[in-house]
Amino acid sequence: MTTTAVTIQPASEADHKGIVDILIASYAEYKDTFQDQQRWEAYVKDIEESLDNPYLSQLWVAKVDDQIVGTVQLFETAHNAYPNFELPIDYPFIRLLGVDPAWRGHGIARELLRQCVASAKDMGKNTVYLFTGGQMTNAIRLYERFGFVEDEEFSTRSSGGNAICYRYDS
Repeated sequence: MTTTAVTIQPASEADHKGIVDILIASYAEYKDTFQDQQRWEAYVKDIEESLDNPYLSQLWVAKVDDQIVGTVQLFETAHNAYPNFELPIDYPFIRLLGVDPAWRGHGIARELLRQCVASAKDMGKNTVYLFTGGQMTNAIRLYERFGFVEDEEFSTRSSGGNAICYRYDS
């Protein structure tokens, strides 16, 4: 846990560039796990465009001394999080949790996850979901330590990779 005061707050429009920078830096550790450079570039484009998703319900930032050190997105449903996919998960859905690599190990991701759980409760829901890639071992470890469990019904495995669906019941 960090000894520095971390605040979790709704993101402002002025935070958007910093959010994208944090997300790209955060996910860069997995760049070599993508099948090719083109897939990585498409992923980065998805990150850059994610803040323009009209279904984005809540966008949170973690700040230390007004510096963005983490971020997370929360949607009301899986379909809103991934409008191009038919996902019958009618619960709040977390996307693009990222922490500046220099700030990892300070409990920031846990605080962002707690915020999502609290927001889900405010929406009248006691369950939240998320997807992660099978190659994202650090993320998987974080989610499982937090208490997320795999929901095999919605996890997919293919030659293109694994999309693991996790749920957290509070």
